[in-house]
Amino acid sequence: MTKINSPVRAPTRLLTRRQFALYSTALATQCLSLPAAFAFQPAQPRVYFAKQATAQNFIAVYERLRAEAGLSNLKGRTGIKLHGDEVHVNRDLWKALQAHIPGSFYVEGNWASAYASGRGNTAGNLQAIASQGVPREQIDILDRDGAYRMVAIDGAAQLKEISVPKALLEEYGAVVVAANFKIPSFAGYSGAMKNVGIGLAGAYGKTAVHGPGFHKDAGFFRRLADASKGIDEAMKGKLLYINVLTDMKVSPLKGATVQNGTLGIVGSLNMAAADQAALDLIYGLVPEQYDSYGLDTKIERGFLQLEYLEKLGVKGRRYDRIDI
Repeated sequence: MTKINSPVRAPTRLLTRRQFALYSTALATQCLSLPAAFAFQPAQPRVYFAKQATAQNFIAVYERLRAEAGLSNLKGRTGIKLHGDEVHVNRDLWKALQAHIPGSFYVEGNWASAYASGRGNTAGNLQAIASQGVPREQIDILDRDGAYRMVAIDGAAQLKEISVPKALLEEYGAVVVAANFKIPSFAGYSGAMKNVGIGLAGAYGKTAVHGPGFHKDAGFFRRLADASKGIDEAMKGKLLYINVLTDMKVSPLKGATVQNGTLGIVGSLNMAAADQAALDLIYGLVPEQYDSYGLDTKIERGFLQLEYLEKLGVKGRRYDRIDI
């Protein structure tokens, strides 16, 4: 074995304060002079992957995320984001997680303020979800009090702030942002980003994200990225992202070998990583390949979500996958 001599020899006796300071300075200088290859590199976000979309694996992914987030002693409520129009999809998984987390609530928001009927008001929203078999006492409509807070969005491209229910910000210690990963969708795909930037925004925040006329264009994707970043940062590490990919029926895409059917469950504390991992299971591309498609394709497929989020400084499109 080759012996490597330290550039600073550690003394063998007790140091005075002055000697310790000199020694520490010398050691720091040597560390700063190390080649760039030895410089600290931040770890990539973790993505937990289970190939079988079972209730057991759904809970297992949640537990990995909870442990990584350090949420062993939660303060406040625990929520499970429920899509009010898709209660029946993978219902057994959601029910199992709710039973696994005592006292947890299914959380949902009202539709955009431009649509006041049906799920556009709290009473109608609660009724619509309960009528699908979810006990009313397990449902928490976040817009229930009509109380919102404007959350500033640092470095936003279009939206400088977003309206968020106070109930979410003030009452919840953790929210499992779980999504039945859906293609197609107004946003190209529905996953972690859409479930936050629109799903956890208040009714007025949703309208702001969609913009005048509710057009599916590049501006919508910029605002969605802004809102997702703002709400994620406002929740300060309390959001756990899980995407469930079952019964996928994705149309062919030139340049990719599309995978369909049940592809599994992915979870991460990083929303970009959670969505990127889901897309990778379907398309099997690298970030540069997704970004190289034309604008129309990136809008139609939703790739623009992650591209714009990355431009806001949110990293996560490259990740470490851990199979469970």
